[in-house]
Amino acid sequence: MNQATKRVLLLLAGGLGLAALQQQLLLRRPPRLLELQASSASSGPAALDLRFSRPMLRASLERDSALKPPLAWRWLGEGNPLRLLLRPGQTIPGPLTLLLAGVDRRNLPLPRQRWRWDPRPRLLAVVPVPGGEQLQLQRRDGSWQPLTPVWPQLAQVMPLGNGSGVALLSGNDQGSHQLWLLPLQQRNLVRAPQTLSEPRPGQLQPLSSAPLLFAHLSSNQRGDLLVQSATAALDPGSTVLRRVQGGEVAIPQSATGPMQLLPEGGGLVVPELEGLTLHNLPGQPSRRQVLPGSRELSSFCPVSGRALLVRHWPDYRRSLELVEPGQPPRQLWIGGEAVLASACDRGGERVWLVVSDWARGSHPQLLALDRRGQLLQQRPLTGWEVEPGAPLLFDPSSQQLLLTLRSRARATEAAQPVLIEATTLELRPQAKPVRLALWLAAG
Repeated sequence: MNQATKRVLLLLAGGLGLAALQQQLLLRRPPRLLELQASSASSGPAALDLRFSRPMLRASLERDSALKPPLAWRWLGEGNPLRLLLRPGQTIPGPLTLLLAGVDRRNLPLPRQRWRWDPRPRLLAVVPVPGGEQLQLQRRDGSWQPLTPVWPQLAQVMPLGNGSGVALLSGNDQGSHQLWLLPLQQRNLVRAPQTLSEPRPGQLQPLSSAPLLFAHLSSNQRGDLLVQSATAALDPGSTVLRRVQGGEVAIPQSATGPMQLLPEGGGLVVPELEGLTLHNLPGQPSRRQVLPGSRELSSFCPVSGRALLVRHWPDYRRSLELVEPGQPPRQLWIGGEAVLASACDRGGERVWLVVSDWARGSHPQLLALDRRGQLLQQRPLTGWEVEPGAPLLFDPSSQQLLLTLRSRARATEAAQPVLIEATTLELRPQAKPVRLALWLAAG
């Protein structure tokens, strides 16, 4: 064997030895948390998604981790990634502390970590101020933070579903509108000793180059934004999807009313002459499903694929229907009253709707139903009027509903945000004059 061959063999042996040593070092390296982010919970008040460098023993995370205050929770998944889900029916009283610990499948421990987490949404409001209207946000201490300039009118406000910003449609005195995006930086999940902080508004960004006659906005939990708009009365209009990753995609479908993005992403509900249709977003296989009849989408439920529809009957009655994947719509309520708003918990286990009998002077009532349509509670909203166009929104973290109401005794004054206990239907009016109140998701 010559010297050159010996050197090659020695180099090969050295390389193999180094590779074996590196492999042993990697095998003995403890697991690391690569990613921790808030997730849109499908069946509970809040959730976190975790991704590790190595598959973890879920049983060890359940045993060694802790949550303060001690709420009920569970882990979903096997190995990696995993989801931490707070069990439904609980109220989150304030910021949470997560102590994260466990071992991987080689029994190597994850370095103990402490995180601060506040999954509660924040209250947004369109507030009448001198000179017009302004978007404001309620801080945790109850004070209000202005987020935008004052415009003569804020025609629409759409919080992005991932909490990263708010889309706004401002209007002037001549009926012209401008579309804007207000980015928001939130710090609702930080590793100790960092601290949580209030959202910080970024630079207001114009989204429309020409003045608009109207626009309708919709967002999903990813943070995508759907914009239906027109610039003139005879303009057929256009529909554009602004993706959260950047870029715009034209939506070819025509509609007889406002389109709505599915909360989980991937599709949209389109009202057409023959009924409600479900379409995939561009970039996915073409799909069109039709639900015939005179129906309109009222609200989505947190669990994927569930929604509440209002059906209009030839005898002028309305009914509220729960739709679930693979099943025909289930009628929960029917009557001669108008359905002003609705909301549901999880997959429709509990449903709330606001109805009003216009024939008897528009006396709104709040009804609570179960998923079979059985009436659980009924509360007349005596002395109140529902602000036109105000949605009924459910917050699973506080077990409260949000509705914008106006006092009949002070009909010339602004409306108020009213928090409603979901179980007792007790009203808690907030001392803030507004035109519209909404939830901003904790990003």
